Amino acid sequence: MNFSETVENFLVKLRMDDAFSNEDYEKIKFFLSNKIPEWKTAGIVPIEYVVDIVSLIDQLAGGSRFFDDETTLEVEDSCLEI
Repeated sequence: MNFSETVENFLVKLRMDDAFSNEDYEKIKFFLSNKIPEWKTAGIVPIEYVVDIVSLIDQLAGGSRFFDDETTLEVEDSCLEI
């Protein structure tokens, strides 16, 4: 899985289509759940992932006035989860 590409696809769908892609979000969660223990052990998060994670959190935290109620809740929940 290309993490950067998945994050980008997820954010494009979210911002351009006002749609929350559960499939992409599950891929992101799965990737992070596998990598975070490695990063904790190593004591460092590789920079190429930091940029994507910060961008993801920033975009999720920003919300949108164009989201319907369901999408708004999914975005809020995912922001807290990440």
